[in-house]
Amino acid sequence: MTNFLIGTAFAVLLTLAIATVVTGVITALKVGPPPPSITRHGRWELRQLPDGTTEYTWIARQAGHFSPETNPDNRKPHGRHRVAR
Repeated sequence: MTNFLIGTAFAVLLTLAIATVVTGVITALKVGPPPPSITRHGRWELRQLPDGTTEYTWIARQAGHFSPETNPDNRKPHGRHRVAR
């Protein structure tokens, strides 16, 4: 009798574990890939939409592009942002 109870408990736990994994996989497939992350390099800009309304949009700074707001002293880039010549 004891072996039957232990076997039943093991079967129930195994079924719950498999159901949890299947539910996680189905949820992950429904959600899809994550949106692209916003890096800390860039700025918020107020843009006007075609219908006349406005919204703030994050404008990411391009790699290798150093505008006056990101390079106030007009220094040359260094590190991994070095411009190839």
